[in-house]
Amino acid sequence: GAGYRLKVPAIDLAEVGAGGGSIVWLDAGGAMQIGPRSAGASPGPVCYGLGGSEPTVTDANVVLGYLNPDYLVGGELKIDSELSHSVLSHVVATPLGIDLVEAAHGAHEIAAANMIRAVKAVSSERGRDPRSYAMVAFGGNGPLFAATMAKVLGMKRILVPLNPGVFSALGLLSAAVEHHYSRTLRRVVRLTDPLEFETEWQVLETEARAQLAADGFTPDKTALYRSANMHYQGQIYELSVPVEAGPFNAASVPVLEEAFASEHERTYGHRAGPDEPVELVNLELVGRGLTEDRGLPVDQGDSCVVPENTGLRRAYFGRADGWIDTPVLKDRRQLSGAHDGPLIIEEYDATCVVPPGACAALDEQGNILLTL
Repeated sequence: GAGYRLKVPAIDLAEVGAGGGSIVWLDAGGAMQIGPRSAGASPGPVCYGLGGSEPTVTDANVVLGYLNPDYLVGGELKIDSELSHSVLSHVVATPLGIDLVEAAHGAHEIAAANMIRAVKAVSSERGRDPRSYAMVAFGGNGPLFAATMAKVLGMKRILVPLNPGVFSALGLLSAAVEHHYSRTLRRVVRLTDPLEFETEWQVLETEARAQLAADGFTPDKTALYRSANMHYQGQIYELSVPVEAGPFNAASVPVLEEAFASEHERTYGHRAGPDEPVELVNLELVGRGLTEDRGLPVDQGDSCVVPENTGLRRAYFGRADGWIDTPVLKDRRQLSGAHDGPLIIEEYDATCVVPPGACAALDEQGNILLTL
């Protein structure tokens, strides 16, 4: 979360204070900043009319035409776009001596840059080239910023799932039951009897089976995955590599060392020589309870009424493209075949912006696929 390295197992997340409620402000040097302070949901962005007095990322996106100027969440939340224009002009544009639209677009790009740093922290800074991956954009604001971010990162594909605003909650409800185990055992791999490692893994596996049985999983519905937390002797950071199932024996030692060297090279761009001692720090195990794959909800197609196209809305796409009269769809099912940008897809829980040069289409699961 905060970037502090913990020597305990944890879910690896990189977060930034760049949500819709993040406050846009000027520092002592006159530079525009986004967050980490947030207006939250109450009082929320100034356009909510609930007492907020500081401009937010949402206010900037209203000025740019990305968000509906009259309401959000399908009409349940009325907003006042004039309040967004007024507060951004007073707090940001006028003090900086710039145009209101330039100020709003600057806020949008700074928010995107903050998110891009988080993506780099878990990709390029760990030896993973983001250009080799697709971006999954969810949350109320994710699909709005995704194309801006992907363009900078050199990513060509974006997937916006169904119900993006509640995608995290869906993941929580459909996640597999897992228990993670770790045991510290600092040993130079090639100088240690492999049986010592095997014995310790078996102890962890016994614990995992007992816990999964208590959770109601029978042995045939249980899966165990071994891994090893390792480094070159003398290093202060470790890499985790998977370990093949089955007894760990003498033949497993060179395989494990090579797996670590390959991961080290992929992450840091180099590996040590074959004589460099590799030290195991922690034995790790994941015990997983296997359940039937319920899958993700599938688009119901023609069984639901598809709202009509709401027409055009002027939206700003930077100095190169300027203001463009942009088609606005109220439902992703209005995408018939591939649709070139610019395009705005306004749904109950999220807004997806397809800029000029991008193309949007639906897959068989109802996901929006953007290609840049």
